[in-house]
Amino acid sequence: MAFDLGELLKNVSDCGTGREQIEYIKLDLIDGDDKNFYELSEVDALANNIATIGLQQPLRVRPHPTEAGRYVVVSGHRRRTALQLLAQEDSTRWEEVACIVDRDTVSPAMQQLRLIFGNANTRKMSSSDLSEQAAQVEKLLYQLKEEGYEFPGRMRDHVAQAMNMSKSKLARLKVIRENLDESWVDAWKDGTLTESQAYERAQMHKLWQAIIKGEWGFS
Repeated sequence: MAFDLGELLKNVSDCGTGREQIEYIKLDLIDGDDKNFYELSEVDALANNIATIGLQQPLRVRPHPTEAGRYVVVSGHRRRTALQLLAQEDSTRWEEVACIVDRDTVSPAMQQLRLIFGNANTRKMSSSDLSEQAAQVEKLLYQLKEEGYEFPGRMRDHVAQAMNMSKSKLARLKVIRENLDESWVDAWKDGTLTESQAYERAQMHKLWQAIIKGEWGFS
């Protein structure tokens, strides 16, 4: 079957903005998705914001695949975690949370793709996050191809379209992801090492990367 990637991503990016019905679900019935790879950063600040002005965007969830009555987050992992912090102080106020429930049945690959783009549109992405997201998107598109979706042309073009990213940047992130020495990875993830610096090092032999790491005294 033909796969209209642009239409799919449009539908994902519009999640929660149409006339979908909001349901109030008990917070302790909502589980995180163990496939969510995004860092849950600045949760305390988000919790303070929610406590002050309320939850401005509902969580997007889907029914749990094996446990009746429970749900799994599609979009809103940081919001869920922030609400859990608030519930520790006032369980009555934050007992229930506004949600939009996805009830359509799609493959695990499509569910994961929705998770990625649902989260990508609601958070500031680091270079490391974008690299991991690109790897995940490529993997998922290949899985969807095996399920029968048609992708004319080169897969990297579809990944670039999905990521809304130039092919040159996509290629640069792939070089970093595949060739950056492990001794530099943490610095890249926390922003100590910029994308351009990470790319420069990733083009070196890993022995030289390790030597430079030792000489510069990073830890």
